[in-house]
Amino acid sequence: MMYAQYKCLYHLHHSRALHQQLGSYLHSLKRTITKIASQSNQSNLNSVPRVCCQYGKLKQCRWPRAGEYSLSGRNKHNLCDYHRLFLSTISTQQHCQSRGYCTEKRGTPPWRILFFGSDVFSVKILQALQETGVSACSDTLVETLDVVSTKGQNSVKTYAETVGVSIRDWPIPVLTGCYDVGVLASFGYLVPGKVIRMFPHGILNVHPSLLPRWRGASPLVHTILSRDKVTGVTIMKLRPKHFDVGTVLAQEKMLVPDGCTTPQLLDVTAQWGSHLLLRTLGTLSTIQEKEQVKDVVDLCSCFPAHKVRPAMAYIDWDRQTMEEIQAQYRALSHMLPLRSELNGYPVKLLDMNTVGEDDVAGAAAAPGTVAFDKKQKLLCVRCQNGWVGFENIVFKKKMSAQAFYNGYLSKVAERKLLLDSIKNGLDTESYMQRVLQKV
Repeated sequence: MMYAQYKCLYHLHHSRALHQQLGSYLHSLKRTITKIASQSNQSNLNSVPRVCCQYGKLKQCRWPRAGEYSLSGRNKHNLCDYHRLFLSTISTQQHCQSRGYCTEKRGTPPWRILFFGSDVFSVKILQALQETGVSACSDTLVETLDVVSTKGQNSVKTYAETVGVSIRDWPIPVLTGCYDVGVLASFGYLVPGKVIRMFPHGILNVHPSLLPRWRGASPLVHTILSRDKVTGVTIMKLRPKHFDVGTVLAQEKMLVPDGCTTPQLLDVTAQWGSHLLLRTLGTLSTIQEKEQVKDVVDLCSCFPAHKVRPAMAYIDWDRQTMEEIQAQYRALSHMLPLRSELNGYPVKLLDMNTVGEDDVAGAAAAPGTVAFDKKQKLLCVRCQNGWVGFENIVFKKKMSAQAFYNGYLSKVAERKLLLDSIKNGLDTESYMQRVLQKV
């Protein structure tokens, strides 16, 4: 037997935890492997121990007796799995098939799935897969389901621990032969090609937009910021080195609910994405893939959905309209309060509410002018084409609009203050500059 068939067992020697448990046995095994490797003309399979991945068992070598280590059978297999003990011998394949592990490429469900995710959107997709896997239906899509997530506690890990799904921390080793397909939803890391290639059917990415529009980390935020009327979900094949550029397997359009926030849109797209993913998995082997649009003519539909930056929460009172500020609030308020400055001091504006144009005195005031609406008890700020109102404000400390009026606004001339206009990069011109930089 050639050395290549033993190299995974050689890697096992470098695991400190297993080294401590198995003791000197691995030293003798290493010497045996080294000796075999040095015999370049060695081809007689009967002259060397035959290896099965049944936790490293060797036919002609003594394995530690029961009680010499305390690993359970499944844990021992997981450790072998972690160190890539998948050897190309017939006995290995027979053993794994009998145990339900590491079989050859499949063309039809049920699938062995490895899921990649980290946030609330990921949890909703994972939940759909997990519930499908535990259903009593004979035509279930999921045979086994494991999870890869970022280090530290997050929403995906919390859910996986609750339902008893096996968890791996990112990054992971190459686990060739263990899974049929990967599923990724809002993971946040580029997956290298060697990991993508370990899945016979690749990795499917559930993306909450109609790609190529809003490629990137925050498609939902940018959908609301741009006041899109139509959005959707896309199932695409993952490619290395770049985000969201793979071939499209399936897409489905949907209307953006009126006045929705980012968390509300997340719930809707996650539900649609779950259904579309399950349908895609059901016909995965027969789907015709198609490339995304790459023509420069279509740049208007290919804006980059970059990560949310703190500067995006600032308000440019001179240039932004009421509709734009309302969209900014709906898109960002779940993670960042809207911001401005008053005489160089930071201001946070909370709990936006609708303002009647007739309720605010001084309709011709300059953009950034702050006034108090006694009827609605709102702190109103003039923007390009009207007024926006807030119930609470943080200025040195958090206070209601009434408290801010009593403490500050009522003590100045004409009972008005002026907030500074700060550029935030949300205007169309700034967006187009970023798009052209990507070309």
